[in-house]
Amino acid sequence: MLTADHVDARKQGDQLVLRRLDARDLQEAHELSEAYLEAARSHVGRAREELIEAWQAIETGAKKRRVAAGLRKLVEDGCVFDEESALDPVAVRRAVFLRATQARRSRDALTPFDRDAVVQEIATSLSQAPEEIERALFADLRGEHVLRSASVLDAASIVEAYELGRAQAILLRAVRVRCTVRAGSPAAVRAFFAWMKFQRLLFTTERNDAGGFAITIDGPFSMFESVTKYGMRLALVVPALRALDAWSLEAEIRWGKERTPLTFRMSSADGAVRGAPVQDPAPHLSDDVRALLAGIAALPKTRWTAEVATTLLDQPGLGVCIPDLVLRREGLDVPVFVEVLGFWSRDAVWRRVELAQRGLDARIVFCASSRLRVSPEVLGDDVAAALYVFKGKPNARALLEHVERVLTAPLASSDALVDGTA
Repeated sequence: MLTADHVDARKQGDQLVLRRLDARDLQEAHELSEAYLEAARSHVGRAREELIEAWQAIETGAKKRRVAAGLRKLVEDGCVFDEESALDPVAVRRAVFLRATQARRSRDALTPFDRDAVVQEIATSLSQAPEEIERALFADLRGEHVLRSASVLDAASIVEAYELGRAQAILLRAVRVRCTVRAGSPAAVRAFFAWMKFQRLLFTTERNDAGGFAITIDGPFSMFESVTKYGMRLALVVPALRALDAWSLEAEIRWGKERTPLTFRMSSADGAVRGAPVQDPAPHLSDDVRALLAGIAALPKTRWTAEVATTLLDQPGLGVCIPDLVLRREGLDVPVFVEVLGFWSRDAVWRRVELAQRGLDARIVFCASSRLRVSPEVLGDDVAAALYVFKGKPNARALLEHVERVLTAPLASSDALVDGTA
């Protein structure tokens, strides 16, 4: 993934604006990518340091330095390097350096130091050829890593990834991201929300006046720890948006060494992200959700069945809830939804509690990790919702106890406001 150092952008008032690549820029980027790829292919079996020297010899021009560095980074990310020696480089160095020190101390002033003799001695003691010892001495250093295979991407794909990566790099500096999304297929929207939950992004959503959804996502610079890991997950929202018919994104960022507050905007209308979306037919389910699915199915003599939820629970004026599972009991036509919030912030759990208390017209059990320090008693018997607080991993049998409990609670109205059926 690219970093902020690879982004060619400028401040325009209180906004950060990416420099658009025109036709000539794209052609030059394509030629550079092809040159970097060709150099990589011709250096398979050689050290990384040799490949880097070959890349540095490619003419780029001062004005294209950021673009060239970004393209080269993407080509390098697609290469596979490893240590050629099967020996432990640290152990080999220790043995060689220790023996060299002893040899220097034992020789007289007129006797030259014989490096080859030291290497031969260590090679004999390890039953290895001297060449293997030489190769192993610094095999763990990055520059000595051997290129096993070059990137399988072509130049066009590298350029497309570069355009996409610039926007992703900006989001690594985000405090907060606001998106509006719309899709002709409710399933596409539901899949997008499921993807965000799978990535453990902290977000809230509600309907907007245009018939789509307004989403607010916490950015990595709103946190005190795990900034890089969370930021990389957030950056993946850019390619994920391409699966939707229409979208816009506005990010509050902290840019540069001074972390200047700026706003970054992009949308489907401005063509900022080119290329066709990658369709992933597999549902995005967390390990906890998968475990609950399997656990309920494995319970003996249970009348409950569970499946992946394909609905959004939309309570106008209150917000949107995205359940993970829907449970049904044999002989009873009353669905109970389940949403796992184990990875979310404590504030996110309280927002779900408020949603239920203010009249979410569906029966639902929220699952939250005990690490979030919330009590199951915050939801009383007067609402058709329960809070299951689990330690470690959620348990299927314990979940069903909470599910049974919400069956008898009254709904806010006779009609459940369930929207977005896939």
